[in-house]
Amino acid sequence: MIQRHIVGAGLAILSGVIALAVALMWLAGTYSVTLMTAMAILIMLGILVGAVIPNILITWLAIGTTTIGAAILLLGYVVMDNWLKLLLLATFPIMASAVALARFILGNWGWLDRNRADIDSWAAHYDKMIKLQTEYNASKYYQKVARFITKEVTADLCVDVLAIHWAHSSQLRQFNEDDYLANLRQIAKVLKDERFPSEQLYYVTTLGAPPF
Repeated sequence: MIQRHIVGAGLAILSGVIALAVALMWLAGTYSVTLMTAMAILIMLGILVGAVIPNILITWLAIGTTTIGAAILLLGYVVMDNWLKLLLLATFPIMASAVALARFILGNWGWLDRNRADIDSWAAHYDKMIKLQTEYNASKYYQKVARFITKEVTADLCVDVLAIHWAHSSQLRQFNEDDYLANLRQIAKVLKDERFPSEQLYYVTTLGAPPF
C-alpha cells in the first residue's frame, strides 16, 4: 500500500512536470521562435539540474540564476512584456524544484524496493501497531525451549505457556476498528508493564481472535 502511494505521487509529479513543460513551450511558441528557444533551454536545464544536483545546490542555483536573469530582463532594455519576463525567470526554479521533488519521492520508493526483503522480515517478526513480537518469533522461541528441555533429560525442566484470548474482539473490530486498536494497545501495555523480566510476550493472530 505504501509503495503504491509513493509511486503514484512520484508519477503524478512527473506527469505534472511534463504537462508544465508542454504548456510553457506552447505559450512561448505563440510569441516568438527566440522566446521558444530560450524557454526550451531553461526547461532542459531545470530538468537536468533537478535530476542530478543535490537540493541545497538547486536552491543556490535558483537564487543565482533568478538574480542574474532579473538584472538582465527587468533592469536592462529587453523588448518583451513583463509577464513573459517573469515567466522566463520562474521557469528554471520551478522545473528544477519539481524534478527534484519527484526524484526525492521515487528515491524513497526505490529505497523501499531495495530493502523489501528486510522490511517484510521485520513485519513478519514484529507487529508495529502494538509493538510486540509475532507468532513467528513465538514459534521459534518455543521450538528452541522444547529442544533444550528434551535434551536435558536429567534435569527437571518445564516451561509455562499462557494464552490470553480476547473474547468478541472480531465483532468490536468490525463495528469500530479505532476502539479495537486502542483497546488492543492498552492490553499490550498492561501486559508489558506487569510481566516478569524472564517472561516473553508475543502477539498471535493465527487462531482468529488475537490472544497474547
